[in-house]
Amino acid sequence: MIICSCNVLSDKQLRKAAEEMRQDPNGRVPTPGAVFRHLGCRPRCGSCFPSVISIIHENASDASHSDASTGSGEPRQLALTKAAG
Repeated sequence: MIICSCNVLSDKQLRKAAEEMRQDPNGRVPTPGAVFRHLGCRPRCGSCFPSVISIIHENASDASHSDASTGSGEPRQLALTKAAG
């Protein structure tokens, strides 16, 4: 579905761009402006921003939660500290 009519961006394009940005270890936080730049365009009127924000952050809490956990329920830093000590 087209979310940004000014740039003709779909929800799939926005999700993919946000996911690519999250997976890049040197990447930036996927803000609406950063996602637009990642896709090679600029925000225009801004009326799509509420939808863009929802779309690009809908899986972010799941991704950040799984990244911060070792699978054992411990935060990664705690597990690294235990392994080193």
